[in-house]
Amino acid sequence: MSKTEYPPQAQQPMSIAQVGEQYQAELFAKCAQGSHVVKKHYGTCGIVWAIVCFPLGLICLCRDREKRCVRCNVRID
Repeated sequence: MSKTEYPPQAQQPMSIAQVGEQYQAELFAKCAQGSHVVKKHYGTCGIVWAIVCFPLGLICLCRDREKRCVRCNVRID
């Protein structure tokens, strides 16, 4: 008896939306593991004080900043 070999079944192509959802899930998984992409945002009040009261105003600027993850928008202390 001879073995019948079947050709490997081709996977169904993923739609663009499915690829995007999979990519987004991978990025959120990285954030869940603690690997955030941090961006600093300085407040308006801190910028004004830094200009008006230079060089001591730079302390206000450093106090008036906020760190957030670009991917999941979580505030990081």
